[in-house]
Order: sequence, then C-alpha cells, then structure tokens
Amino acid sequence: MDIIARLIEQLASDDEIIRVQAGELLIQMGSAAVRPLIETLQNPRYPVRYLVAATLGQIGDRRAVEPLIQALKDQDKLVRYHSALALGKLKDRRAIKPLIFALFDEMPSIGLDTLTNDPLTVRGAAAQALGELKAVEATPALKVLLKDENRSIRRSAIFALGQIGTKEAISALIEAIWQEKDEILLELIIRMIIQNPYDESIETLRQILQSHPQERLRQMVQSFLQSLESEKTFSEPKDNMVSSTAKVRQPYWLFLGAIFAILLAFIFRLGWKQNRYTGFVLTGAVAAIAFGLWKFIRSRRPQKLLSSEKSLQAPVNSHGTR
Repeated sequence: MDIIARLIEQLASDDEIIRVQAGELLIQMGSAAVRPLIETLQNPRYPVRYLVAATLGQIGDRRAVEPLIQALKDQDKLVRYHSALALGKLKDRRAIKPLIFALFDEMPSIGLDTLTNDPLTVRGAAAQALGELKAVEATPALKVLLKDENRSIRRSAIFALGQIGTKEAISALIEAIWQEKDEILLELIIRMIIQNPYDESIETLRQILQSHPQERLRQMVQSFLQSLESEKTFSEPKDNMVSSTAKVRQPYWLFLGAIFAILLAFIFRLGWKQNRYTGFVLTGAVAAIAFGLWKFIRSRRPQKLLSSEKSLQAPVNSHGTR
C-alpha cells in the first residue's frame, strides 16, 4: 500500500487527531493525491466521503470539479454539503448551474453551526459557494432565499448577494431591509450595501437614517454617509484646481505649438534651398530638442501637482487641529 492510499485509509480513522493529520498531509501532496481521492469519493462503501470532498476543495485542483458536481446528487447529505463548499473554493464556472439547483435541496440540516447554533444545510452551502463564484446568474434564486424561514440560509444568501455586488444583487438586499426582522442579519445587509454603494443604495441608506426604528442601524448608516460626504467635499477643491490650471495652460501650449510649427517650416525651407539632406537633419535635430524639453516639463508636472495638493491639505489639517 502506497503512502496516499494509507493516508486516505487514515482519513476514516476513529481518532480525530489521526484524521486531521491525514487530511493535512493529503492537502500538502496536492495534485498527486487528486486522482486517488476522486476514486475514493466515487466509492459508496468508503465511510467518510464527505471528508474526501472537503480535502479535494482544499487542494484546489480543477480535475475534481466534475466529480464534485456529480456528488451534489449523492444520497448522503454530508457529501452534498461538503461538495458544494468545495466547488466554491475551486471557483470553476461549470459548477454554477448545479449549485443553483442545489439551492433548493429539501433535505434536513446536517447539524448545527458551533458559533451561531443555526442549522447547517446544503442550500446554505450552495449559496455560499455561489457567492465565492460571484455568480450573477444566481441572483434571482438567491433573492428567493432572502425570505427563507431558516436564518442561516438567509445569512448565506445575504453574503452571496453582497459578494456578487451587482446593482440587481444590491437591489435585492435593499428590498430585504424592510422585510428582515433579525437585528444581526439587518446589520449584515447594511454592511453589504455599504460595500457596494450605488446611487439607489445611497438613497435607501438616507431613508434608513431618517425612519428606521433601530438606532444601531441608523448610527452605522450615519457614520458611513458622513465619511462619504467628507471625501466628496475634499475631492471637489482638488478637481476644481486641476481643471482651472488646465484651462490656463491650454492657450499657452497652443501659442508655443504654433511658434514651433512656424520655426520648423522655416528651418526645413532654408535647409532645402541649400541641401535637402541638411534640411532633414536640421529639422530632426530641432524636433528632438523640442521633444526632450516637452518630456522634461511633463516629468516636472507631477511634482508641482503634489506640492499644490500639500498646500491644499495644509489649511484643512491646521483647521482640524485647532
């Protein structure tokens, strides 16, 4: 028996320490362990195929995508649960459609979350995987899960829509604000919206600030909107300064360009009368010198802009320290 087969055998040990060590070593072996693990996943007599699915997800080899997709239909709900999570880690878009179907897996939970005491389900795992895949196609199905009775499924759907981050996904979260009763999930929705601030979502946040009954939510929204306004206020003077400087310089550069064009034409004509090759050389030399000056001026401009920004920030900082 080779080392990989022995480790796979130890993965089914009754001793938790041996199981953990075997899993870690298989993950370290990487691609060499993938094929034997896939064969084990497809063996219905192996007792802990769910650990095999989880190990394949940790290794991250895309050869495991199709076997894990097939495992989403397995009779063992633990295998389906860990296969869904593994597909999220593999981030292969072939898994999107099967994972959307898995959102409607009707089997009972596999157990309770040790942190939240909420039931863990295949549906929640599929939602989490779709979020990691940023699967825009899953937005309508995830929107349906926002009304699910299971709190952990709603949480997974909220996370997934926030990770997808499109306008449609954020609009679904905006609608859920006025339906969700759980305070923790409401805070989570607000955080997801703040991470993806579209115009519509900003307007919704202002409505929450004015009328939502929960004070903690109003405080979160107020803090975000204040930081947004301060950033906007600070950026406007800089933009105005740059645009006004550009307007002043534009006629100046046009004037210099006209003089340079006349000079080139004069030199070329003079050189052509004497010797056509001399005209080419003189024109090329003047053009090279002009190009060098232009590059030098361009390289100096960021430094001037930086010094002007510092002078703009100085009054703000001094005002803040008073």
